[in-house]
Amino acid sequence: MIIKEPVFWICEIAFLLAAVVYAYTMEKREDFGKRVLISLVGFFVITTLVNMLPITMLRGVLIFARIIGFLLIAFFLWWCWNVSWSVAVYTSVWAFMSWQLLYEIWLGSSDSIGTMGEQNRVVTIVLCSVVFVAGYLLVGVTIAKWMPVGGPKRIGPRQLVSSLMIMMAFEMIALSPGNAELTPNSWRTLYLSQLLLALILYLQSELFKKSAMRQELAVMNLLWKKEQEQYQLSKENIALINQKCHDLKHQIRAIRNASKEEMDKYLEEMEDTIRIYESIVKTGNDVLDTILTEKSLYCKDRGITVSCVADGSQMDFINTVDLYAILGNALDNAIEAVEKFKHKEKRQIDVMIYRQQSFLVMNIVNPMKDELIFDEELPVSTKGDKRYHGFGLRSMKYLVKKYDGYLTVSKEDGCFSLKILIPIPST
Repeated sequence: MIIKEPVFWICEIAFLLAAVVYAYTMEKREDFGKRVLISLVGFFVITTLVNMLPITMLRGVLIFARIIGFLLIAFFLWWCWNVSWSVAVYTSVWAFMSWQLLYEIWLGSSDSIGTMGEQNRVVTIVLCSVVFVAGYLLVGVTIAKWMPVGGPKRIGPRQLVSSLMIMMAFEMIALSPGNAELTPNSWRTLYLSQLLLALILYLQSELFKKSAMRQELAVMNLLWKKEQEQYQLSKENIALINQKCHDLKHQIRAIRNASKEEMDKYLEEMEDTIRIYESIVKTGNDVLDTILTEKSLYCKDRGITVSCVADGSQMDFINTVDLYAILGNALDNAIEAVEKFKHKEKRQIDVMIYRQQSFLVMNIVNPMKDELIFDEELPVSTKGDKRYHGFGLRSMKYLVKKYDGYLTVSKEDGCFSLKILIPIPST
């Protein structure tokens, strides 16, 4: 079948619109209109040059044209919408396969019309337009609408590679030699094979989506548990302060009738009691202040020394709950480790939070008795039942990765070191 010039350009425009159908729910970049205009000009120039190649119906040239088209769609998505390259490529897979399926429906319908479809240009143009418009409307209210999970989408390497492999198998069917001479029954079989591959891609997307939801649920359960611990810790702190204040009242009464030796003793006790307020930390970030103050009060009551050098002014871009989960878990692990020591010089924790170039660095160091056994770059829990423990570091790593950061752990000279690096946004 010879494709007339207007129909050819309708197919090319539909090729670019396939990306728009899947991207309309995504966040646009600044100067979106200018970016789209530049992309359109570049797309039509490159498309024209590619289709001016001699012997364009050769299989090798067709494969080359499809690869160029796929890369153009991926660049168009990345250039105009605020997404990563992995998301742009993954979305391009969906757009490319959707366009291919609709294109083949149009070809099959045109062939069934016969000579009228070739002689009457208006009928061919209308049929092509109806197929793509109806198909994109259906895709727009179903798959394209269901794909986003909320917020910026993240596509991991496994999901990206598997989707590209599915698309390669899909295109091998579409461009296999001899497709032009297929009978209607054979054509339907190949088309159903392509639909099956599209279904596999959709199921793959759902599986990865459910996996991400399970991770989120695990983190939320952990945070819920942390809130309970936070409530209990607050009650203990309030009770501790009330007890100290009550003792102060009795000590003041006793001082009025005490001898000099007893007075010195009472004053020394009062001075030690007032030192509890030295645990209050001021770093420039309210959330960080709260976390460090509460942990310091807890540690002071148990004879644990916390040395803190922290610049909280660089941490405003981290969500309150995320920051509490990351630092709360890190300090809890450190406290649990040093409580095993009886000697006071071992019961100490060093907390350092600072900016290094364009990174926020959080480093927590503490002595540790046990040896580290690693599994997937993280230490295995030393607690009895590993089914219910060991999620602290995993949830921290998950939250740090949410901000494109890195979490590493190591042990040197008997000290456990947890280091977190998170890039600081430019705005």
